[in-house]
Amino acid sequence: MSLEDKAKATAKKVEGKVQEAVGNVTDSADDRNKGKAKQVEADVRNAAEDLKDKVQDVAESVQTRVEAAVKTVAGKVEELVGKHSDDPVKTIKGKATQAEADVLNAKEDLR
Repeated sequence: MSLEDKAKATAKKVEGKVQEAVGNVTDSADDRNKGKAKQVEADVRNAAEDLKDKVQDVAESVQTRVEAAVKTVAGKVEELVGKHSDDPVKTIKGKATQAEADVLNAKEDLR
């Protein structure tokens, strides 16, 4: 959630609380209800923004996991080609690529 969106939702919540309080003081059911409605609107905005943030996090995580899987497969292929062609450089490069994939997965695990 952007800082601006959080500020707007917080302002809406405060506005609603003030309007509800005015309604309580003036015995105005209309102001009380409008104030409560504004507070609910603010809560919904916050929930929507939180959901948007979580979806973004999941999308980034999936992208990283796919990248790691591709690196793992590419590294295994290169390692096997190196072993079958007696090319130690390819074998080592393949293992290094797999290690990169392991690092990506470990970073994602820590997230």
